[in-house]
Amino acid sequence: MTFTYDNAEFYRAHLARDPRFDGKFFVAVKTTQIYCRPTCPARKAQLKNLEFFIHAVQAEAAGYRPCMRCRPETAPGSAAWMGTSATVQRAIRIMDCFALEELPMSALAERLGVGERWLRELFQQQVGTNPQSILLSKKLDLARNLLDQSSLSITEIAFSSGFQSIRRFNDAFKSRFHKTPSEVRKTPQSESKGQLRFQLSYRPPYAWNQMLRFFANRAIAGVEWVEQDCYQRLITLGDIRGWVKVTHGEKHKIDVEVKLNKSANTLEFVARLKNMFDLDCDPMAIEAGLQQDPKLQPWLAQHPGLRIPGGWDGFELAVRAVVGQKISVKAARTVLGRIVEVCGERQTLDPLLPLQRFSPTPEQLFAADLSSIGLTNAKIETLKALARQVADKNLLLDGTADFEDTCRKLLLIKGIGAWTVEYIAMRALRNPNAFPATDLELKKQMLRLQLDSTIWNPWRAYAAILLWNLPMEDQ
Repeated sequence: MTFTYDNAEFYRAHLARDPRFDGKFFVAVKTTQIYCRPTCPARKAQLKNLEFFIHAVQAEAAGYRPCMRCRPETAPGSAAWMGTSATVQRAIRIMDCFALEELPMSALAERLGVGERWLRELFQQQVGTNPQSILLSKKLDLARNLLDQSSLSITEIAFSSGFQSIRRFNDAFKSRFHKTPSEVRKTPQSESKGQLRFQLSYRPPYAWNQMLRFFANRAIAGVEWVEQDCYQRLITLGDIRGWVKVTHGEKHKIDVEVKLNKSANTLEFVARLKNMFDLDCDPMAIEAGLQQDPKLQPWLAQHPGLRIPGGWDGFELAVRAVVGQKISVKAARTVLGRIVEVCGERQTLDPLLPLQRFSPTPEQLFAADLSSIGLTNAKIETLKALARQVADKNLLLDGTADFEDTCRKLLLIKGIGAWTVEYIAMRALRNPNAFPATDLELKKQMLRLQLDSTIWNPWRAYAAILLWNLPMEDQ
């Protein structure tokens, strides 16, 4: 595993407290045995007294403990993972999904179709530590966040963070933070039962207004609502039903408010939110890559911090893509609202919420009569076939399956073509190089500006978002 920058560059970013580097590396002070985020407000040590690590778990493995002032566990997700192999990325995604089940190394390797020894070697080469250390670190990071910002009991926090016993949680927490959970807990916030709040960090810049505009233009009536600086929606996660509200916070964070009908794997919940709002994005790396095309440079300067709007659920995103084939965004939104009215489950969480229906599950959509909502028979058949494949788990749209295999299975469904697959790959499967080249608006922009998408590898999905944000004619 190699660093993207040398120590002198790390040190310059550390001295500047540059938030664009937050989470991309960590600074460990040899004299205090404490490691920090590069943005830490504490007094800076001399370079000779510092060590630099790409991942927090590497610093901890070297004997350093996290700073209680800058809270390294609240940094944005590691950008270094973006440069790892598809196998390592899938492994991290699977660990998030199955945190409550404590998936053993052998089972993780089996799901990935590789040998256990080879998987360990991949992690050591590309991430610098083993999968178990990463998962334990993510669980403790989440628990520390919830201790500060929620009213959940310590027992509830332990189990929702993926620990199987209170004793194991207490031991792991004290080993990492050198204090017990009760010793670091602030006064819990006053919240109703089943409700919690927390914050998630990102690297600036972040084009928040453009993100909200994208969601607002596509919001499904009854399921989502965008108002001023706020996005909210009803969510499902297996048999869990809930509501989430996201607003833009201070100091490069988003504020999250959640109401659930039962305890959940909060690690999976956080992973979905991070994907939905593209919080682990590295704007510097993306801009540097796209600036290799001189024709994009002026537009990049005018639209800093663009993100790829994801989706809460891969199946819902795929349904959006199928419905949206060859029709306007407004027309697709109308049809999706009708689908929700026909087969979306009514929410019973809170009668005061402005949202009343959950997006339909694959099973609900497959069983529904969609003949009266304005879709052709062919498109209904496509939606039913998609729902059956997902319900039977032959098709996984949560990022845990092999990417190429998922795309092949999508293309085998009658009525799903290249545009649909690329759109799903970009927004649901989180492929930064996906590019729906046959999209009518993209084709017009490509022709108007005389662009060549092959120059933009591996960030073509971000280039697509940029082009969708441009006016159709020069101002």
